Amino acid sequence: METVQLRKRERGPERTRVLRQLSERGFRETDARRAIVETILNKDGQFNARQLHEELQRWGVGRATVFRTLDLLVELGVLNRLHTDERCSAYIVCADQHHHHLVCERCGAVQEISDARVERAVRAMAVETGFRAREHHLEIVGVCATCQNPS
Repeated sequence: METVQLRKRERGPERTRVLRQLSERGFRETDARRAIVETILNKDGQFNARQLHEELQRWGVGRATVFRTLDLLVELGVLNRLHTDERCSAYIVCADQHHHHLVCERCGAVQEISDARVERAVRAMAVETGFRAREHHLEIVGVCATCQNPS
């Protein structure tokens, strides 16, 4: 099992790419969307819509705009939606390549992983059941090594 390496890169090109993708899908580049994209791309860990809205509302970004934009960014593959045990989803900025997540239920850390064995197992299950899979998502929730061994 390998950890997906996020490439360290300047956020300007990434911001431009995301805004261009939104534009190509017919969405205008508004101040609110720009603020949401910039804020999200500067995040290191997971966050939820409420936290993002609280961070951006002083600039006049509405709650509905936050939720709609998050959905669009998930569709574009910029974000992954994490299903937490809370009533709301969490989001995380993701690597460009297909991967899965290990989510620590104590500290909230999220590790992106990639493992060819998982992909083979998913394909085999689909073949065995005659199912044509379009996509899949895997989140393994538990306790990270750091939280298991507090110093």
